[in-house]
Amino acid sequence: MIPFKRSSAILISAGLLFSLAPISAAAPATSYVNPIIHSSESETISELKPVWSVNTFTSNPGISAVISGNLVVYPAKNNLEAANAATGKKVWTAAFIPASELITGNGTLYFVDSKGMLVGLNAKTGKALWKTKTGFAAQTDGFTAKLVNGTLYIGGPRELQAYNPATGKRLWKQSTESEYGGPSVQGVYDGVLVTSAVVSGALTVDFYNGYDPKTGKELWVLGGSHGPVLHYQKGHIYMREQSLTGNMDHAAILDKVNVKTGKTTATYKYVEVEDGLYQSAQQIVIDQENVYIAMPRYEKGRLEGFSSALYRFKLDQQPDNTQPALYEDRGDFLAGPYLNRFFVQKGLELQSVPINGKMSQSYAMSDNPVSRLDLKGNGAYVGLSDGQLYLIDIASGKTLGVVRAGGRTYGETLLAGNMAIVQAENKLIVIKRPAALTK
Repeated sequence: MIPFKRSSAILISAGLLFSLAPISAAAPATSYVNPIIHSSESETISELKPVWSVNTFTSNPGISAVISGNLVVYPAKNNLEAANAATGKKVWTAAFIPASELITGNGTLYFVDSKGMLVGLNAKTGKALWKTKTGFAAQTDGFTAKLVNGTLYIGGPRELQAYNPATGKRLWKQSTESEYGGPSVQGVYDGVLVTSAVVSGALTVDFYNGYDPKTGKELWVLGGSHGPVLHYQKGHIYMREQSLTGNMDHAAILDKVNVKTGKTTATYKYVEVEDGLYQSAQQIVIDQENVYIAMPRYEKGRLEGFSSALYRFKLDQQPDNTQPALYEDRGDFLAGPYLNRFFVQKGLELQSVPINGKMSQSYAMSDNPVSRLDLKGNGAYVGLSDGQLYLIDIASGKTLGVVRAGGRTYGETLLAGNMAIVQAENKLIVIKRPAALTK
């Protein structure tokens, strides 16, 4: 049992933040200075012992374990292995070295191996259902894979390919400008396959393309440089514009793009600053009705920030014509909106801020930076840089246990039945979840 001090922070000012569900009423434009009252109580955190653990091996940090039914599949040395998630009993071993992420669907495991072969394995037995030559040269990384609407898309250097996932038959291929690994499939929106790719020239940029998902015919090319698709709504995708030259006096720019034509139909510039490159927003998050800009707060004429800030704007409204809600000094934004709150790091404390803004909830854990935070069901799985991963019941605010992971970095925490699979540095640690997190 590990003793901790627990603090609950009560905010004096009140207002609205955001939730995962759409907010039905317009939020007031409110400013927070975040004066807080702390009350402390002793709390003991139970150490959660592993049910089983196993070492993993991959030279590609983009490849992690996946869940298929009651099995966890993970990369081992020169192999793929699958084990029963509840017991750790090894079920199968397959002599493949994956060079793309592992994709599951329809009881099948899909990946590109280090020889450039696209493989479909029976996820229950590890037996190869089919293998297809992609034409890509052998390599240990740089491939992308995604299963969308019944089609398997594979990206490699300068090419995008589509396959029938049941047979491994190639449907089409299309040349691309993605010289640094394969293009990434963002999704299929309104009948258009949207991809992004890193293209190098005088500047390295992220180009977007639209394709017919049935034939691979290129429909449009979007210039500039954009981050991932943040939102899709009414025939449009929303992406952050992130070229070095396009954002000189605002912290963030959001482009609204017609998915059928690839034309930018609106551009929104958020939070005027002195230097848009140096004072760029840390994150943009969109829910159904709102745009959230996480960044430091700046005084006019100064480049250094003096507090954390979260701005909330209405989606599809020009920012210069609206007064945003401002939530100041609540902590550095980490994740959300989720279950009517968002999560921040305040100093070295993890806190959540509910939608009504009346109380900042602090969680009992050691004072170290958050390395990874996964929000799943009613639980938060929090890996800290000191090698400890905490399990939190979001509704009650209780820290239910701690896992001695022993690493500074983590992959996604996976859930299989009552088990949680912690992906620490080159190992899986599997624990039984506390009952409160299995409801």
